[in-house]
Amino acid sequence: MKNMYSQKETDILNYAEMNKNKWKNMGIEYCTVEDERYPNTLKKITDRPVLLYYRGNIEIINEYHNIAVIGSRKCSLKGRKISYDTGKYLAEKNVNVVNGLALGCDTEALKGTIAGGGRCIGILPAGLDDILPKSNQKLADEIVMKDGCLISEYPVGTPVKKYQYVRRDRLQSGLSDGVLIVEAEEQSGTMHTVEFAQNQYKRLACYYHKLVELSSGNRKLEEAGQISVIEDKKRLEEFVEAVMKEQTYEQLTLF
Repeated sequence: MKNMYSQKETDILNYAEMNKNKWKNMGIEYCTVEDERYPNTLKKITDRPVLLYYRGNIEIINEYHNIAVIGSRKCSLKGRKISYDTGKYLAEKNVNVVNGLALGCDTEALKGTIAGGGRCIGILPAGLDDILPKSNQKLADEIVMKDGCLISEYPVGTPVKKYQYVRRDRLQSGLSDGVLIVEAEEQSGTMHTVEFAQNQYKRLACYYHKLVELSSGNRKLEEAGQISVIEDKKRLEEFVEAVMKEQTYEQLTLF
């Protein structure tokens, strides 16, 4: 596989190798796409990063099932509660919860997971030395302490740029076995992740739009079909069971 690296990927690998000891002293390591620690699900997408930087236990990604629980930053009180309860339920099912550590639904899902004794995977849009948002620094540290991990495709010292949030979204769905939308408006970053998930053939679900308030995205997904609509705990159980039985497929490149 080494001969298949582009010049850009080779430069990324060389830079990481040069700095690995310095970053290791900060608690940050990396694995390449050839490494056993690299997420198996992520290897299957067409634009997977050549390497991932991480803090914490990255091996949990390959050891357990992973479900991305995502939604609006400015979520409603209903959305906050559902996010928290979903995280706690997935923890009880021994499923890792994945998202971008954003405010709102993401944060509440992670808190619920930790409260339930589960493991979290937070994916950042910048270097791992720059937790975004700053207010989630304590939560990020707790994720690592509770056998979870933080991941980024960017080296230490990389500042965040707007496009990197969208690039991060492909990783949220890419390393997950399923994607669950709690609450989202039609024009939102959450819908970027949905689009990536569809292209990556991930199992998708959303909460029924009447259960939350900021739900134009939920309604659009329901109307389009081909998505599990969660109206109660039984439907949530069915979705999680289906994800845990799901076979994996490689993302196709169309010419």
